Amino acid sequence: MPTHDEAGTAKAWAWHHAGLVVADLDESIAFYRDALGYEVEFLVRDMDTQFQRTVGVDGVVCDLTQLIAPYSGTRLELIAVRGVPEGIDPRLPVHVGVGHGAYQVADLEASIAGLVERGGSLMGEIVEFEEGPAVYCWSPTGTVVELEQPW
Repeated sequence: MPTHDEAGTAKAWAWHHAGLVVADLDESIAFYRDALGYEVEFLVRDMDTQFQRTVGVDGVVCDLTQLIAPYSGTRLELIAVRGVPEGIDPRLPVHVGVGHGAYQVADLEASIAGLVERGGSLMGEIVEFEEGPAVYCWSPTGTVVELEQPW
């Protein structure tokens, strides 16, 4: 798992990806592929319960892809969200243009405690994905941080 020392109170050991909510997933994939050379690493359509629990918003559904730049290994996650209720917090990662940074950690519970110690808070709940459990959190400045513990 960790290939180097863990850093900060959240004990991050790797940057994993940057995420961005987009209006149209297929159009966004085509843009990042054709203009910037990204390749699709994986694509999921109609993610509902896992996404709802992660962002803490009932009724939303997303299509999600992770792209990778072959020249740098940089990952970019694009998320198109449907069913967003009107009037919810505009900082939530269900609105077009809202982004997040994702970090890998060895012990998710300890990392959450470290993030909370520095003024952060959970957004939704810890959710199990194929790659391992993950959680969206608020930083004390209102940005979105994802912590993920790979299997």
